[in-house]
Amino acid sequence: MAFNLVIAAIIIRFFIYGFINSLGVDFQTYMTNLYGRVSISQTSALDQMPIGVMLLSQSGEIEWINENLTKTFGDSSILGKNLKDADADLYSFVESNKSGNSAVIDWHKGRFFLQVQNDGQTVYLLDMTDISKYQLMYEKDRLFYGLINVDNYEEVIQDATDSQSSQLIAFISGRLDEWAKKYHLFIRRISSDRYLFFGRLPDLKSLESDRFSILDNVREESLKQNMPLSLSIGIAFGISDLNELAELAHRNLDLALGRGGDQVVIRENDSPAIYYGGTSNPMAKRTRVRARMIDQALSDLFANADSVFISGHKNPDMDSLGAALGVWRMSRLHDLTAYIVIEENNVQRDVKLVMDKINEEVEASNNKIRQQNTDDKKDLNLISGPFISEKRAASIATEQSLLILVDHSRPSISAAGVLLDKLKSSVVVIDHHRIADESFEEKPLLFYVEQYASSTSELVSELLGYEDRRKSPLTKVEATALLGGIQLDTKGFTSHTGSRTFDAASFLRAAGADAKLLSSFGKESKNELLTKAHLYELIKVQDNIAYVVAENDVEYDSVTAAQTADGMLKIQGVNASFIVTRRKDKKIGISARSDGSINVQLIMEKIGGGGSLTNAASQLESDDIQEVSKKLYQAVDSQLKSKEDKQ
Repeated sequence: MAFNLVIAAIIIRFFIYGFINSLGVDFQTYMTNLYGRVSISQTSALDQMPIGVMLLSQSGEIEWINENLTKTFGDSSILGKNLKDADADLYSFVESNKSGNSAVIDWHKGRFFLQVQNDGQTVYLLDMTDISKYQLMYEKDRLFYGLINVDNYEEVIQDATDSQSSQLIAFISGRLDEWAKKYHLFIRRISSDRYLFFGRLPDLKSLESDRFSILDNVREESLKQNMPLSLSIGIAFGISDLNELAELAHRNLDLALGRGGDQVVIRENDSPAIYYGGTSNPMAKRTRVRARMIDQALSDLFANADSVFISGHKNPDMDSLGAALGVWRMSRLHDLTAYIVIEENNVQRDVKLVMDKINEEVEASNNKIRQQNTDDKKDLNLISGPFISEKRAASIATEQSLLILVDHSRPSISAAGVLLDKLKSSVVVIDHHRIADESFEEKPLLFYVEQYASSTSELVSELLGYEDRRKSPLTKVEATALLGGIQLDTKGFTSHTGSRTFDAASFLRAAGADAKLLSSFGKESKNELLTKAHLYELIKVQDNIAYVVAENDVEYDSVTAAQTADGMLKIQGVNASFIVTRRKDKKIGISARSDGSINVQLIMEKIGGGGSLTNAASQLESDDIQEVSKKLYQAVDSQLKSKEDKQ
């Protein structure tokens, strides 16, 4: 029995061995045949595929080239030749992209996508000529959408006769129709002072090459006819949805108007805005209608708020503080608890003096209340001081609180950044600077930006004029601070003033503003005078522009730097001044001033700042003040060259 089992096991093992051996031969044969078939298929696919493929040797000879690329060369005898000799242009492209880069190249009267692999030994070329043609056709057919606003139209038309009104409408429509025909645009008047137009992208490029000379033409011709008009234009492109395209054009027009008008704002989808124009001083409005409307709108917002927080920009100046105090008084007139968000330990000398005076007034008023109420058990209605830190403000603000930003419309420079995040849906902006290309997370409830105004203090003073101040009038210090804000931004009423500016100053004088007190706020110490004298020694004048670049390791007060920039403008023959200093906050600040012949606002915008035509600034993070000064020189040269090209 055991013997039989052994015999059976041997037979089975022999049979299995033979089967595996025969299977191995068959499998090996199968894999060899399969590999051959795959290799043939691969070669055939490479040869027939619509992509050019070329294999090069280490020395650059063409070892193999597929049929597609052979047809492109138009020469089947290039196999074995060195690529440099066969086609010098293609050789140059391959050498430039040996590291595995890809590129789109113009070669053999076509456009190709080039990919180089294996350190330059494998070359792929995808013919994109037809695709480029279709793309070019698509680009030519893409539309842009634009809106035109005739600035100052309502103010001009209200004083005109019927005949003059007809002439005005004919003048504007005629100029715009000529402009539209020249650049192949469709244009239609949609209201008394607004036009809609659209065209194709190549025509927009032509408009940009012309730098929208229609702005200058309308402004100059209207002035000759004693009808001071200008145009503001918002243009959008790059969005397929027409409703979204129209909405972006509206936003761009709003931005152009907010920056003072007489300019063009162009934006492609979410890309940064491009500006043209904006080189002239904005025209002052002739009526106070908007100021009354803003005052009413602000009163409605006060009625629905439980408290008000007011914030100026970082490192507040007298205009920022004066405007904040004016709004604080307005809030008190509406029986609201109000606070001015400011860090008392980080303010300029004149601002600190005003704050101390305000605190003294509040304490004196509270002492008077205490004296009139001797009953210890009676709750006294004491006035709280207006100034509060941002940390404290953020802890007590509620959903019904209102945040009012004065003298700035850029969230990045607000002194209440944390509070702005908390109250982002309850924001009011009151400012006189040109609007920068920086938006709020949510649209402000009220956006009162009038670039024609001399200062934010002027705007707030006008709003106060519509309030019933009998129960809580402006105090002497508040009125003086508002007057100081106007005086600061007008350089003592010598720059950027209008009739409204002097009306506001007259109102403040009647309210108790004290010139002697204002003078005491502006007095300088001996050290400040010596510091300015040192900065004046560093002045260099080039092409009617004065520059000061201070030491990299010395910190200067921002007020001193700004006053020095103002003083530099008094030098005979100087049209603009720039001072670059290390600030107390370790940033590098640039203060820019102009007599109006050079737009310093556009220059500062090139390096991340902003302001107005005659008064602008920028702050940059940098360890090297010379590096910043080079950026400034480049921005100035760019602006001057742009001005020359336009002329």
